[in-house]
Amino acid sequence: MVNVPVVVTGMAWTTPLGDGLDDVWRLLCAGATGVVPVDSPHRVRTPLAAPVPSAPYGSATPEERQIALATRTLTAAFSDAGLAADDPRVTLVLGTSFGGQLDAEQEPERHWTREVADRLGHPGAPLCVTTACSAGADSLLVAEALIRGGHARICVAGGADVLSEAKRLGHTALGTMSPTGLRAFDAAHDGLVLGEGAGFLVLEARETARARGARVHARLDGAGSANDAAGLTVPDPTGDSVVAAVRRCAGGIEDIGVVCAHGTGTPVNDEVESATLRRLFADARRSPVVFGTKGALGHSLGATGAIEAIATVQALRHRATPPVAGLETPMPGFPLRLSDGTAPDVSGRAGLSLTLGFGGFNTCLRFSYGEVGDAGEEAAGEGPDGPGPGRTTSIGHGAVTVDDPATCSANRPSFYADPVAWLVTAAVEAALDESGRREEVLAARNAVGVVVLTGTRPLPTSRLLAAQAADGRTSPLRFAGANPGILAGLTCIRWGLRGPSLVLAAAEDSAVDAALTVADAWLRSGHTRYVIGVRHQVRADGRHTAACAVLGASAEPGADPRAFLTAPGTSVTTPA
Repeated sequence: MVNVPVVVTGMAWTTPLGDGLDDVWRLLCAGATGVVPVDSPHRVRTPLAAPVPSAPYGSATPEERQIALATRTLTAAFSDAGLAADDPRVTLVLGTSFGGQLDAEQEPERHWTREVADRLGHPGAPLCVTTACSAGADSLLVAEALIRGGHARICVAGGADVLSEAKRLGHTALGTMSPTGLRAFDAAHDGLVLGEGAGFLVLEARETARARGARVHARLDGAGSANDAAGLTVPDPTGDSVVAAVRRCAGGIEDIGVVCAHGTGTPVNDEVESATLRRLFADARRSPVVFGTKGALGHSLGATGAIEAIATVQALRHRATPPVAGLETPMPGFPLRLSDGTAPDVSGRAGLSLTLGFGGFNTCLRFSYGEVGDAGEEAAGEGPDGPGPGRTTSIGHGAVTVDDPATCSANRPSFYADPVAWLVTAAVEAALDESGRREEVLAARNAVGVVVLTGTRPLPTSRLLAAQAADGRTSPLRFAGANPGILAGLTCIRWGLRGPSLVLAAAEDSAVDAALTVADAWLRSGHTRYVIGVRHQVRADGRHTAACAVLGASAEPGADPRAFLTAPGTSVTTPA
């Protein structure tokens, strides 16, 4: 990974409190909330939700609202950075969870990211990150890797997600929503409140920004991620993977003045974050102040990581934090100071933004503000988990093709996962066997990453859920197992892999280069010893293929993983 400082030169958000960067920040700091009762034709656990006012809930289909919300916010981000939306130097990296796909029984003619690019007039093919609630943050992680790896000069990255009846029904079935309000880290916390929104940041190399005279909001020092490998919806209670994600960011924690917590208000998530922060800052000379935005903005799922990244930068810029909405009595044992809006000015020049997603996706972003020299650029060097710099090569590969992915999920554990996720695991099995190094790879499971590239078609279970939602019902098992992040999450659970994990949705072969650039970044930084790379495609004859390459860093030339993952005639086997 090249030692390239990455800076933030543009930001924009659309939230339940509006869309002006400083206007929304002032409202947050004043204790305002966008949570209101929202009518539903179905029986949902709570009427409370946080819709954006600029695109009224129910005024269009969820898919159209998703596209409009993303287009509007991206336009503002380009403008804030002083860039034209059709600038060919820019790569779009757009995140979401389900987006609007769970409320449409018919498959959309075009993927929402392509429609957004066309409405912007942008000439490139966007990358879509689909790692559940971590998607917005993971989009920034991907963008940073693309810039440091020389794959992109400028990225506009973040997330957009909309409130929908299918999501309200799904979280009702899971029992995750609070009937009374989201109270993160409060002794009486009992669940989340769904919201919606969008947030996008413009990232570029510092020298590129200087050359065009761009204003710099902050610097993205680093991004780290780790998978729980524990379950589809419940995080690992130890917090080990969240700690690992933080430690995979650049720099230490001594200069951290603020932490924007995930803060969902569900007891299990709040307990995990509390345990994580206790371990991270137990011996720190400075105790950062902790805040969150979900009590005021709701949980915007795939957008939340990007919105809270902007909130972290705003806290550093304004040297202040908004109160944790709904907090009255802090939960017992919370280790750090929780913001009540009256805390002293933020000390320290850096801040962390934490995101925890379904499927075990944990991501940490580290930002700094003010005059920044070359300190902290050790992100590009050797890390604690892996061998450091070397050539990324394939040490084993395999592929599986089937008429119906459901044939791969027979006789599987009791929890549900989309059949395509089981197809992915079948390809991973084939690649591990072919490598001849299965035991060696799996022995390093805490430092094995997973990146899955899929096409832009919705997963099969999405259509089943859309049909159920139209009747006012949904299966909690299918809702949990249908999130596109499950394509990587299931592999992590199946083999206990706790390295970074990622799912990208893009059909073009150029997306393979982006995925391999991210894998290369993980290997060269030492965040991983191995990366399992998988590409899922639906062929013209309707058959599904998953091709897998096990990647490692080697000083010697080896097999080119791109040639295997892009080859139209990839050798495949069909399971009985």
